Amino acid sequence: MAFEVTAGAQAVGQTVEPAAKCGVWMFTSLKHKYDYVRNLGKNFKKLENEEMRLQNRKADVQNVLAANVGRMHITNECRNWFQQVDEKKDKIQHLKTKYRRINKYLCGLCPFPSLLRLGRDVVKETKELVSLRDQIKLENPVMTECAPTPPDRFRNRHAQKIDDLPSLNRHVEIVQDLLKQDEFKRICIWGPPGVGKTTVMENLHDKVGQTSQFEVIFWVTMDNTECVEKIQRVLEDQLGLPVDEKSSTGKRAAKISEELENKSYLLFLDHVSSKINLREVGIHDDHNCGKVVFACTSRDNGNFCGPTDEDIKIEKLSKEDAQKLFNRKVSADIMKKQEIIRLAPLIVKECGGMPNMINLIAQKLAKVNDSARWRDTLLELQAPSKQPSRELEEVYQLFKLPYNDLDESKQLCLLYWALFPVGYEVHRDYITECWRAEQLISFARLGETRDRGHTVLDEFVNAGLLDRGIKARHYKMFEHFQRVALRIAKCNAGSHRILVKEGANITEEQWTCAERVSLIQHQLSSLPEQPQCSGILTLLLQKNKSLTQIPVSFFACMQKLRVLDLHDTRIMSLPSSISSLIKLRGLYLNDCGELENIPADIGKLQSLEIFDIRRTKIRNLPKEIQELTNLKCLRVSFEQNVSSHNHVQGNPVMVIHPDTVSKLISLEELSIGIDHHNTEWNNIVGAIVEELVGLEELTTLCFYFPGEDCLRPFICQSVSWNRENMQGNNFRSFNIIVGHHQTNNPSEFDISECSTEKHLRFSGGGSVPDTVLQILQHAYSFELIGHQNVTNLSLFGADRLGGLEICKIEECNEMESIIDGDMIGGVAFQFLKQLHIINIPKLVHIWKGLVSPESLSRLTKLILKDCPSLENLFSKAHGIVQQLVQLQHLEVEHCLEMKEIIETGSDVSAALPKLKTIELRNLPKLSTIWSEVSWEWPSLETIEIRECVMLKDLPSTMANAIKLRWIRCTSDWKNELNWPSDPAIKDRFQRMFVSVYHQ
Repeated sequence: MAFEVTAGAQAVGQTVEPAAKCGVWMFTSLKHKYDYVRNLGKNFKKLENEEMRLQNRKADVQNVLAANVGRMHITNECRNWFQQVDEKKDKIQHLKTKYRRINKYLCGLCPFPSLLRLGRDVVKETKELVSLRDQIKLENPVMTECAPTPPDRFRNRHAQKIDDLPSLNRHVEIVQDLLKQDEFKRICIWGPPGVGKTTVMENLHDKVGQTSQFEVIFWVTMDNTECVEKIQRVLEDQLGLPVDEKSSTGKRAAKISEELENKSYLLFLDHVSSKINLREVGIHDDHNCGKVVFACTSRDNGNFCGPTDEDIKIEKLSKEDAQKLFNRKVSADIMKKQEIIRLAPLIVKECGGMPNMINLIAQKLAKVNDSARWRDTLLELQAPSKQPSRELEEVYQLFKLPYNDLDESKQLCLLYWALFPVGYEVHRDYITECWRAEQLISFARLGETRDRGHTVLDEFVNAGLLDRGIKARHYKMFEHFQRVALRIAKCNAGSHRILVKEGANITEEQWTCAERVSLIQHQLSSLPEQPQCSGILTLLLQKNKSLTQIPVSFFACMQKLRVLDLHDTRIMSLPSSISSLIKLRGLYLNDCGELENIPADIGKLQSLEIFDIRRTKIRNLPKEIQELTNLKCLRVSFEQNVSSHNHVQGNPVMVIHPDTVSKLISLEELSIGIDHHNTEWNNIVGAIVEELVGLEELTTLCFYFPGEDCLRPFICQSVSWNRENMQGNNFRSFNIIVGHHQTNNPSEFDISECSTEKHLRFSGGGSVPDTVLQILQHAYSFELIGHQNVTNLSLFGADRLGGLEICKIEECNEMESIIDGDMIGGVAFQFLKQLHIINIPKLVHIWKGLVSPESLSRLTKLILKDCPSLENLFSKAHGIVQQLVQLQHLEVEHCLEMKEIIETGSDVSAALPKLKTIELRNLPKLSTIWSEVSWEWPSLETIEIRECVMLKDLPSTMANAIKLRWIRCTSDWKNELNWPSDPAIKDRFQRMFVSVYHQ
């Protein structure tokens, strides 16, 4: 019995003890839960405090990042931290919403479980906020040093070849030898205008650039304004230095000097005409490996850039070289005539050995078969001049001879160039608009004026009076010609009086007398209150970045003004006296980045024909624009704050008032620039299109159609679009953008090389609307971006692709070939000059199937990037490489599966006869360009290789490239090459290598 009691007691004891522990645990658990609820308010306030501390930490980190832009970049850890902070902000906002909602029930009506969950979440998120804040401390690195931007080592000047002109080329050889010697650091090249200084400098620049003697080579063409700043801008740009426009020249000089002090560099300064303190630029004498070569007109100016180590005078051409240069230009058949054989040496002699003058006279007589014209030219050259200096007399004659051959209207057009700074490049449309405004060229329609203007410009170029600029469709006048033009213009009476200032202020008397005033890039910060210049016709004030205000009465006496250019100034408004400009025809406010509104007085400018207000802060067009019924060209952009209504002082204002476009009945050209990411444009574009379709004179349109639904009314109903002339579609030019691909960031695309400006970009979508095909029928350049379904361009039809000169395909994820010859049903791309293929993941062929004989026969440039499925650029199955008889530039980049450029076994007899440059980057599997070692590569001049580790047979496959001049590559790649047994090949190639940085 005792045993049973004892056993029972033990059993009870074993049961009670766990029960007691369980009770304690339950009490503790309930207490914790109750604490979550009881302390909810206090814990929530703690949560808010910790959130604020986290956001303050984020702001502090952002300030650190902002203070180091350009020098440093953010670490991956810090970038991830920012992402976590943003995500946490959303979670906290959710908790705040729940807390505010549950606050109503804290009197006991809210269920305890809901309060418990919220209390737990508040405590948990508070701890995570603290932990997240402590992950980034200001004393820990949040940025790392930016890898230095590799300098743009060399920009080829493409100099006129003078190897066969010893009397000129010897100067190049002399200076080239001097540059190899350490003691010659500053060299002056001098001689009269037109003697060939620039030609020598450019040849020297290009030849030195083909060697590895200097790490970086700069070229600056000087003018009379902002010498130091201009040089600094070129150096900063080419060195890839971050530019702070607010920094003083001294600070910028210090950065430049720091970048250059351990580099070997060569600086060319052409057309130096005033003293330059190179120390203020950042060029110091203690830069042991830096050299400067500059050109000026006189030895007396040789100290413009400080003491020189050598002065080289450029002598005139020898008799033999002068005749040789002349004979280059003139038809050989003409030079066989007996009388011309006698006259030619006499004419060359009168040119005085001046290369520019010889070129000019030779161009004039190049196709002249009449010996009387030759005798008359000789007489003109022998006629005395009133110019005081014999050298200036030659320069004057250099200009006057072709100038006198022009009719009076063209002479005035040419003299208009005297208004611009030396070396200033002018867009052909702009100069044509100025000529029209001053009635130097007069047609009823603006388009006809442009056509005639382009013709006149070509005549000037062919006559040697103008040169084409570096930028497409830009022109410039030769320096000495421009000064002669200014001299002639100033000597002429009446309406030809012009005032061009390059440093001094304009007196009141000068304002009164002048009819054309040019203060371009004049560093103006103020203007006179009310100049008395009732006869002024043209006023050019562009590129004065310090000009912020125009006096209220400034325009009051300018009733005859026809051209007013204020572009790229910092003006914030236009004065009310703008209404006085009742004869104004051209008004340029583009790139006035601080201009916020156009006054209602704009409606009084009834003669206005050209109005450019792109890239400003203007948020809406005043309704008075409707009154400009003579307006023929309107260029406007709303790239900021576009919406159906903007707000000014709290009041809604229409971006474009109803009936504005439709009332511009004379409008021939309309350009509306829009930020494609701003979807508010979709709300107003339909109404604008409705007005657009009624414009009968429209021949040029730059416009963004977000979708096919707003494009269709224009294509179907537009009076001007559907009117046809002798050439078909009535439009002279267009830049039409249809659709928006949300995820893309289209690569840069230059359409300036097209013969006609007719461009179509079609983005996104899963089909190809017939309206897009109708535009493509007339386009000269075409971009297809982000299409969802298209597998090749053959779906667009050969007839619609036939006229294209430039084509770009980007981010079309289903595209497998660019053209399917079996589907196309005709000749495709017979006029195509450039083909850009970017980020096409499934691309396996450029061309698939049958290739017609004319397809791609005019292609000069092929660029291929980010096509990971492509193994052979030119496969042997399709023979496309045989078509590329005009290809000059080939660029392939980031194609990870690319193994060969031309597939082994291709049946190629005369492939790529004009190919000049090959650029290959990041092709890790590329083993050969073409395995055929006997191929000659007859035109190949330049190769660039980066990150192509498997490509080792280049010396063998390129051994016969007789024109190959240089190979840009990394030292590591060069050291791994496989060399043929012939030592001469290795010796030749070693002289071509130019080391580049890893990317």
